[in-house]
Amino acid sequence: MKDQVSIMTTQPIFQKGLTWRSMLALLYVLFVFQSAFAYLHLMTGSAPAESAIQWAAILLFVELSAVFAGTQLSLAEAIVIYLASGRAIRYSWFLAPPTGNLSHPGWIYQLYLRYSPISKALGIADKIPWFYAPISSDIWIMRTFLHPEWTPVVVWTIVYFIVSICGNVVLNILTYNIYVVMEKLPFPLAYPIVDSVKTIVERDWRKMTVLGGATAVGMVYGLFLYILPLLFKVLRNVSMSIIPIPWIDWNTLIHGVLPGASLGIATDIAVIALGFIIPFQVALGLLIGSIALYIVGNHLLVNYGLTGFSQEYTFGMSIATAWQRSMLWAWAMPTVGFSLAMGVIPLLLHPSIIIKAIKSLKALKETPIEISPWLLLILYLIPTLTIAIMDYWFAPDMPIPFYILLNVLWPFLLMIVTVRGQGLGVGISIPYVREMTFKAIGYRGIDAWFVPIYLPAAWTTDLKVCDMTLTKHKDFILSLFIISPIGLLFGFLTLQSLWSLAPIPSSEYPGVLYSWPIEATMQSLFISPQAAEFFRVDRILYGFIAGSILYTIGERLGFAPLIVGMAGGLSSAIPTAISTFIGAVIGTVISRAVGSEWWRMYRGLIFAGILLGEGLIISVGTGLAVIVRSMWSAPY
Repeated sequence: MKDQVSIMTTQPIFQKGLTWRSMLALLYVLFVFQSAFAYLHLMTGSAPAESAIQWAAILLFVELSAVFAGTQLSLAEAIVIYLASGRAIRYSWFLAPPTGNLSHPGWIYQLYLRYSPISKALGIADKIPWFYAPISSDIWIMRTFLHPEWTPVVVWTIVYFIVSICGNVVLNILTYNIYVVMEKLPFPLAYPIVDSVKTIVERDWRKMTVLGGATAVGMVYGLFLYILPLLFKVLRNVSMSIIPIPWIDWNTLIHGVLPGASLGIATDIAVIALGFIIPFQVALGLLIGSIALYIVGNHLLVNYGLTGFSQEYTFGMSIATAWQRSMLWAWAMPTVGFSLAMGVIPLLLHPSIIIKAIKSLKALKETPIEISPWLLLILYLIPTLTIAIMDYWFAPDMPIPFYILLNVLWPFLLMIVTVRGQGLGVGISIPYVREMTFKAIGYRGIDAWFVPIYLPAAWTTDLKVCDMTLTKHKDFILSLFIISPIGLLFGFLTLQSLWSLAPIPSSEYPGVLYSWPIEATMQSLFISPQAAEFFRVDRILYGFIAGSILYTIGERLGFAPLIVGMAGGLSSAIPTAISTFIGAVIGTVISRAVGSEWWRMYRGLIFAGILLGEGLIISVGTGLAVIVRSMWSAPY
C-alpha cells in the first residue's frame, strides 16, 4: 500500500490548458493579427515569423486575465495560447504555397500561374488543369473567390486540410515517442519558450529584468530593420533600407578571389541569438556544411565549368540567386540524400529505439497523449489514402502506387529527418518532394504536377514543451482541431478583402510582385522536359552514402551532432550559417565571462526576449501599415 502511495505522489500531474480564456486568446489572434500578417507578406514577399503573434498574445492575456477576470493565467493556459497561436494563422492557404512545397494550397498564386508571363513563355499556361486553377478569365479580372469554377479547388483544399490536421497529429506523436521519450534528444528550442512563458506568468522580477532588456533590444533593432522601411514604403512610396534585409551581401568582394563563391552575414539579430541556445557542435556543423557547398563547392563548379551553374554565373551574382541556382543545378539531390541519412542511419545503428517506440504506442492511452494507437492508425491511413485516391482521379496517367508513396510513406520519412534535426536544434528541410519524385520516375505528363500532395508539419518540439510545463498534450492537440478550421475561414475572408482592394501581385503589393515570378519560374522549369537534368537519383545515393559514413564515424567518436548540423548547413544560405556560428562563439565567450550556470539559466530568456521584441514591433508596425494602406486604396 505504501509503495502504491509513493508511486502516486511522484507521478506528475498534467494541468488543463484548454479553457475559455485560452480559446478567447486564440480567437483574438485570428481576428486581430491575421490581416496584418497577410498584408506584411504581400509587402515583403515572405511570411512573417510566427513568434510575433505568439508573444503578443501571451503578454496581452496575462494582463487581461489579471485585470478583468481577477485571476492569474495558469502556465498551462499560457503554453496552449503560445503554441496554438503560432499554428492558427491560415491566410497563406489562399495566397501562395510555402517555398519548396508547391503542392500546398495557395489559391491566388495558383490562378496567377495561369496568367504569368513565365508560364506562358514556357508553354504550360494553357495546360494548367481545371482542378488547380479556374479557367474563366472573369475571376482574374473581378478578383473574387465567389465563383463556381473555384469548386474543385475548394474540395481538394478541404481534403488537404483534413489530411494535414490528422496526419500531423499522428506523425508528431510518433516522433515524440521516438525522439523525446525514447532517444531523449535535447530539443534546445523548447527551453527558451518554457523559461520565457514561466517568467511572464509567474512574474519572477529578476528574470523579467533580463527578458525586458532583451525585448527592448529586439524592439529597437526590429524597428530599424523591418518597420521603418515598411512605413517609408507605405507613407512615401520610397524604398529605403537602413540595414540590408535579410543579409549583407559581400559576393562582389569574394568573387575577385573565389569566383562562384558566396559570402555574407544575416542581419536579423534573432539569427545570431539562435547560436546562444543550440549546441556548439551543431552551430559549427551548420557553418562547415554551408561553407562546403556555397564557398568551396560553388567555386569549384565555376572554376572547372561543372553543371549549368557555371554557365549562369556572372561576377557579382547575388547570394540569393547563387544559392537558388547552385542548389537547383548541383546540390539539391546530394542534400536530400545526406539529410535522409541523418534520419535513417541513427535508427539503423540503434534499432532498439524505434522498436521500443512502436511498442510504447500500445500504452499511449495511459500517457500524457491520452489517445488509442488504433485511433492514431485510423486518423493517419484513412485521410492519406483518401488524398492519394483523389490525386489518381485528378491525374490517372500516374500509377496510384506513386500517389500512395508520396502521401503515406514519404511524410513519415520526412518527419524522421526533420524532427531529428529539431531534437538537436537545427532545421533540416527537403524541398520540392513531389517534383523530385516525378522527375526520378520519368513522369512525362502534365496533370500530376498539379495534384495536392500531403507534406507534414513538424511540431514535436511543442509536445516537448508540454512535457516540461506539465501541460496536457490532449488540450494542445484539441486546440489545434478547434482553432484551425476557424483560422481557415477567417483566412479566406482576409485574402478576399485584400484582393478586392488591389490586384495581387501589383505595385500595391510589391513583395509578391517580385517573389512570385521566381516561384513560377521554378515550378515551370520542373514541368518542362529540360528539367530532367536537375534530378539525378545517383546524386541522392552519393549524398546518402556520404552522410551515412560521416554520421557513423561521428557516432563512434562523439561528434554526431556536428554531422547533423552539417545537414542543416547544406540547405542553409551562407549568411545564416555564419551569423548563427557568430552567436555560438559570442555565447561561449559570455559563458566563460559570467559563468556557465548563469548563462544556462538566462540564455534562453535573452533569445526569447529578442524574438518577443521583434514580434511586438512587427505587430504594431504592420497594423499601422494596414490601416494607412486601406485608407488610400480604392476597391477597383
